[in-house]
Amino acid sequence: MIEKLDIQGFAIFKQPLEWRRHGGLNLIIGENDTGKTHLLKLLYAVTRVAEEYWKKAAGPSPVELPEILAAKLRWVFLPQQMELGRLVSRGGHYRLKVDLGMSGDGSLRFEFGKDTTSKILQWQSDGLSALKGLRANYLPPKEILSIFDAIVATREAQEIAAFDDTYYDLVQDFRQPTTAGKWQNNVARAVKHLDQVTCGGEVEMDAKGIWFRRGNERYNMHQTAEGIKKIGILHRLMRNRRLTPKGGCLLFVDEPETNLHPKAVVRFAEMLFEYARSGIQVYTTTHSYFLLKRLEQLAREGQTDDTLLDLRRENGEGVRGMITRLADGLPDSPIIEQSMALFDEDVRLDLGL
Repeated sequence: MIEKLDIQGFAIFKQPLEWRRHGGLNLIIGENDTGKTHLLKLLYAVTRVAEEYWKKAAGPSPVELPEILAAKLRWVFLPQQMELGRLVSRGGHYRLKVDLGMSGDGSLRFEFGKDTTSKILQWQSDGLSALKGLRANYLPPKEILSIFDAIVATREAQEIAAFDDTYYDLVQDFRQPTTAGKWQNNVARAVKHLDQVTCGGEVEMDAKGIWFRRGNERYNMHQTAEGIKKIGILHRLMRNRRLTPKGGCLLFVDEPETNLHPKAVVRFAEMLFEYARSGIQVYTTTHSYFLLKRLEQLAREGQTDDTLLDLRRENGEGVRGMITRLADGLPDSPIIEQSMALFDEDVRLDLGL
């Protein structure tokens, strides 16, 4: 699992960001345009590269790791003209530098400049054999089920850069057949939280398409609520064993509150917490006070190692990050400040001030 991340010269992250405290669950917050999704996608891209490297290493035509890494970064971020150098911070003589450390002494370090197009020449990896069996999963804000065929067509038939690899990889993962078997206790509790949101419904896939089934009723994806489709994707990933602690697993979720009622957001937070306790390492971004507060309460109750990375803009210097332990309580942040401002306005109105 991820133990450290050092980056510099990456998009809005002009100055060094050293993230040395990673927990079972890691929450990233910040106002718009502070790099939350960029950071989440970077973590996903590099860990997915480790997974894809070992799959291809066992095949008839092994591919070198830097080639897989360069392709993954290009297809996850879709930079202008598909050039890697477009990921380097603008406005100065920057170089993109990444140093990712993982459990089992696994590490991957690489760097490149603004003139780089499609090849990474400066890189070093150690201990990647310890990452065999790793699975990295990414859940974007927009669900994939109603656009499933469009994603497949644009990538497999035409290779058009219409959907990035977080969508295409998820399509590939969703396609894997389901298997029977028991879940461990924490994962079973996560499933229970999902069932409470869907009222026991499940997403199914057959030769005719993708359906949402609840009892004896079956609905196509265009008749199914957006939030339900998001929950259905996770159901499928658990049932086909993509999302299971066995062998090492990471889950990246970008703004899970999108299209969910606050009550469902709280359930989703509880589900993410159970995933983390089962051994799945979770990273998520959010703007939701409900999700943030519920995760903080669960961390305080269990005194877990879960972390909060608060990203703040600095004038002309890009972004800095403040890392705290969720179990120690929530630091002041724009999410908390705005919630308090609305409460204060209620008090003012009630008092007629």
